[in-house]
Amino acid sequence: MLRFHDVGDWGSEAIQVRWAASSHVVPPEAAALIEEAWREAMERPGVKLFDGPMCRMESWAATPDRLELVLSLTSYKLFLGTNLTHPELAEQFGRQVLANPIGVSPALESADGYLLLGRRNSSLAYYPGGVHPFAGALEPRDGLDLFGAVRRELAEELSFGDADVSEIRCTGIVEDVGLRQPEVIFRVHSPLTRDQIYGQVKRDEHHEGWAIPATSEAIESAVRDPALTPVAVAALVLWGRVRLGDEWFNSLRMR
Repeated sequence: MLRFHDVGDWGSEAIQVRWAASSHVVPPEAAALIEEAWREAMERPGVKLFDGPMCRMESWAATPDRLELVLSLTSYKLFLGTNLTHPELAEQFGRQVLANPIGVSPALESADGYLLLGRRNSSLAYYPGGVHPFAGALEPRDGLDLFGAVRRELAEELSFGDADVSEIRCTGIVEDVGLRQPEVIFRVHSPLTRDQIYGQVKRDEHHEGWAIPATSEAIESAVRDPALTPVAVAALVLWGRVRLGDEWFNSLRMR
């Protein structure tokens, strides 16, 4: 379900991101499957698709003091045709066949002590109806700024302005094992209350907010809920690692 690759608590000054040549290789057999998956997705009623540019994870290196990421270009169509619908291609051709776009997903903490996620609309291409962070993907227009990408997603999905975010920290890199997609996880603190944030949820991606108290007991209960996506679980657990400690985090992982 979920793989924790590296965990930490990095601020923007500790993260370095750069471009590199792409190692993405798409054999003819894989290209045919990508085209077929895109055509089938376009034919599904109510599903909204756009083949926008995305940033592919080439590699990363992490220490307690620094996180370095190396990126190349990919697209949503390649993501849908590989990670999203045919992750098994990696078994046949190696992981270089996957689009591997970088997701950015925050655990959002409200001023009154709640952790907030959203319940996804049924029209979305993956995890429809699931509980997921107010999240998205790093895009070339973000200019290699992971923290700016988080702010952009919060603005797009919650109408957040600069004053609505008081802190952003990066807490780790994880992988949704089902999709084999790398995800960069964050913790975000807002001076807004839970109800204020609920009132700003835009309905095109999430039809309602979802919240739990920011406590160990609430997180331990929530992560057993099958409605949570793997990335949602990661966001909650990595928030807990920073606030509750490594002993709590390791114990929960073992259970």
